[in-house]
Amino acid sequence: MNTRTTSNATPERELPFLVVDQERMTPAEEQFASRFDSRLIGQPEARQIALDVRAKYRNPLRSRDYPLGVYYCVGKSRRGKSLLAQVLATLFHGDKDALTRITAEDYLDDSQMTDLTGATPKYIGYRAPVEATKMSREELLKTDGYSKVSEWNRVRVRLGSKEFIDVVVIEEFEKAGYDFFKFWMEVFDKGRKTLGNGEVVDFSNTVFILTSNIGMSRVEKEEAGSMGFVSNKKTLSHEEIVRVVHDEMKRAYKPEFRNRLDSVVVYRELTKSDVAKIVDIEVDKIEERIVKQMPRGSDFTLDVQASAREFLLHKTGGEVAELKRVLEGKLVTPMGRLLDPDNADRVQGGDLVRITWDGKSENLTFAIGRGQGDCASDLEGLKIYGGDTAGSLKGLSLQRRVSKARQKARRDAEKEWTLVLTFSGKDEFEEEAPALIHDVKNVFDVRVKGYAIQEEAPYSVTLTVIASDDQIGLVKELYPELDAKPVVRALVPVKS
Repeated sequence: MNTRTTSNATPERELPFLVVDQERMTPAEEQFASRFDSRLIGQPEARQIALDVRAKYRNPLRSRDYPLGVYYCVGKSRRGKSLLAQVLATLFHGDKDALTRITAEDYLDDSQMTDLTGATPKYIGYRAPVEATKMSREELLKTDGYSKVSEWNRVRVRLGSKEFIDVVVIEEFEKAGYDFFKFWMEVFDKGRKTLGNGEVVDFSNTVFILTSNIGMSRVEKEEAGSMGFVSNKKTLSHEEIVRVVHDEMKRAYKPEFRNRLDSVVVYRELTKSDVAKIVDIEVDKIEERIVKQMPRGSDFTLDVQASAREFLLHKTGGEVAELKRVLEGKLVTPMGRLLDPDNADRVQGGDLVRITWDGKSENLTFAIGRGQGDCASDLEGLKIYGGDTAGSLKGLSLQRRVSKARQKARRDAEKEWTLVLTFSGKDEFEEEAPALIHDVKNVFDVRVKGYAIQEEAPYSVTLTVIASDDQIGLVKELYPELDAKPVVRALVPVKS
């Protein structure tokens, strides 16, 4: 038996290793998840889809032979299945409409497939191949009538965004014809598709959200119980609904299709707390319409008190499907009457409208505080030659929001914050770092105590500022990757 003696050998030097906790989210991921949570409520599996898409999109090692992700979202109506696509478009492009929307029911007849495949030569609707990357901005702004999923159209909807990810939502996927199904089978399998004119469409940077009601009719029947004298109504658990959906998926689709899906997500029933959060989100959207749509000189502040929000929640009966009708009837329409130019008591620019509920009546109470709103009169009084345009109103809406945050900061307790923005490379650092410092000071009117710049990898800029939560929220909208944390001062013991 041979033996080897190593007693005189120099011991091998141990290299320092950093053990990474893969379960722990990075600050950027936490911020991304937080932005998701403020838009889509009560669906943790949908939240995980968003995080998975972000991770895949930013991963340089991922395969380019498949789409970024194909997610099959199942649930009852008005549960936010299509909203997931809008939220992804907002998170990546800053615009909920920066996506491609396809309704599967439009393709029951196979002859309608040319809307996707495009016409072949000598047929009506044919156009010569083009390269979207070589087209001018003016050309890209026009809608491509050749194919809904052409590179041209998918670039057009996200034009102006710095991200190169495409979001495609296919609604009620199970309700189309066979050729429609076959078209997407090839896309999901290979990540690309050749159109009728020879253009090869690359879907490797595309996330697909397929919505469906599959299995929901069976769920409703089981929950309704028998039709006899004895009612057997019951509510299926989420796990039971998942089993029903998986059974129906096996009946409807062969394994080769199911294996192309990254996941099947069954949407959960919303709790009363979830619906209350959605009420808050919808009220926020109405407030956004004020700053985006009101003519110059007409901006006012809307204050929907907790009692009014409780009234709106009560009127929905806990059903999010009822929320739109309740908001229109009890809030939006009455506000419209208060904004009517023919109303002598109409709301005017700079006013505060406070909405409350007395706890017993069937309607809300609207009270106007003249000149008490968070609106800068000098900003609202500006004159624009030729009147407001869509572009000028878009710029005005940001100014209004900044103005309101500034006015509110004078009343609210301001905090000290540390803002850190890290850059992927030197070019991005040299372009974005000065822009961040300028915008924080001059656009958002935030007091800067100091800043530090790291001019070698990892490139970063760190600012110490005094600001309100609303002001920091506005900065983070413009710089989504910004890590913002309040400064916590350690208590110093007092010497006796």
